[in-house]
Amino acid sequence: MHIIHLDDSDDIISICDRLTWAGEPRTLLVLPEAGGVLREGLDLVRLRRFADRQRLEVGLVTPDVPITRQAQAIGLPVFPSVALAETSRRGWWRGRKRRERVGLPTVGAGERDDFFDSPGSNWPKRPYPTLDAADRQEMNRRLAPQSTLRLWLVRYLAIALFCLTLAILYAAFTYAVPGATIILQPETKTVQVERAVIADPAVEAVDYALNTVPARLLTTTESWQTSVATTGSIELPDAPARGTVLFVNELAQGVTIPAGTRVSTSDGSSITFQTLEEVVLAEAVGSTAEVEVIAEEPGPQGNVAANLVNRVEGPLDLQVEVRNLAEMTGGAVRETTAVAAEDQERLRAQARQFLQAVALANMEAQLTEREFLSKDAVRLVTILDETFSHEVGEQTAELTLVLRAELQGTAVDTTIASGLAFDSLGQVVPDGFTLVPDSIRFSSGSVVAVDESGRVTFSMIGEGVVAANLALDGPVTAVTGQEPETAAAYLYQNLPLRAVPTLEIWPVWFNRVPYLTTRIQTEIEP
Repeated sequence: MHIIHLDDSDDIISICDRLTWAGEPRTLLVLPEAGGVLREGLDLVRLRRFADRQRLEVGLVTPDVPITRQAQAIGLPVFPSVALAETSRRGWWRGRKRRERVGLPTVGAGERDDFFDSPGSNWPKRPYPTLDAADRQEMNRRLAPQSTLRLWLVRYLAIALFCLTLAILYAAFTYAVPGATIILQPETKTVQVERAVIADPAVEAVDYALNTVPARLLTTTESWQTSVATTGSIELPDAPARGTVLFVNELAQGVTIPAGTRVSTSDGSSITFQTLEEVVLAEAVGSTAEVEVIAEEPGPQGNVAANLVNRVEGPLDLQVEVRNLAEMTGGAVRETTAVAAEDQERLRAQARQFLQAVALANMEAQLTEREFLSKDAVRLVTILDETFSHEVGEQTAELTLVLRAELQGTAVDTTIASGLAFDSLGQVVPDGFTLVPDSIRFSSGSVVAVDESGRVTFSMIGEGVVAANLALDGPVTAVTGQEPETAAAYLYQNLPLRAVPTLEIWPVWFNRVPYLTTRIQTEIEP
């Protein structure tokens, strides 16, 4: 395809010359903006006749509407741009009326040499001959304007058709385009259940009939040292008893009794005293001497009555006799703190509490995200070592205990236990209500009991919100086409709601609920 760009100075003759010089079977003429010489319908007919005679395919590129209408009327293809012309089908290039031939002037055998430039040529002499009557009639028919009456009829018909189209579009818009969202808040209630659950390490599956769920045993060995102040008391000897004894000489010779001579009672108590100084008995039978004595052991046991100290220990026993003419006095005791049995029990209980606290902390580090471990579920299984610093009755102000023991705890999986609480929660949902899934919450309650095998009995609490079931088909259909206030009041009256519905209508100027239920959406906010 050859492309020729025309300007305003080109006439029909120069255009035909350029077509001849191009030598291409298909040529595209790009017209100037004003259309140039081809703005005249007669020149378009001449161009068409020349193209038919030369067997050329000629197309025009112009945005001018009058030129386009005239060219299409005589079968010349017109394109808005060169790109569309290059991609158009061949049939369109030939034109919608290409089969119609524009009449050529009639040339006789004797007139041929006068009509063409040279013998055998198909190119006419300039200027071109005028069109014959048939050509002019066909051209006038195609280019003649329509009558005023017909033109106005066409205009009125177009206006009526336009108005009808607008009405149809408005009706379609009214029914199909507007949309609404109805936000409903159904009536709600809060329900709560509490179910006793047994976490048993010996079972492997949930037993809904026995309220039993599997559990996991945790074992740890811990040691702890702690001290307490003693609360017991004992009496300790504080001072020895004192007094005087009388020695009697049984021989006719003198006797010397040295200091430190031991004398004692003979009634079975065997309280011993020592003389504090040396005395000498005269050389006569029955001579006497008094000397001060002190008890060897402190304490009130030395406060013996008169005449009970009557024995002399050692070799002097055969030479002299001894008597205490008065009771011994001054023997005393004092009270001091000591270990009581209650102190050991109190210290043992305190050490066990510390061990349970330490074991609980270590066991919690072994729990998964879904498990919990109550402090009541941690128990002491075996005491491996228990050492007190003092025994009961020993004098001390502080008692220390070192305790090492094995402890066990029962870890409970709350996810598994929640199944039992959910089962109970579903049984308390009122008729006409549905449990809202996002509102369900589970929590473990207090531990009721823990046995020796590690079974933990505790309470599982489940709570949630139930929302009223809303049958929306009938009420939503009933409010189609209604004003928002009327529709909201109707829905609030006929549905179990806790608040007046909110309506969001689009577009905002369409102050009615859409007529089509398919354009109405409902949102439920429990």
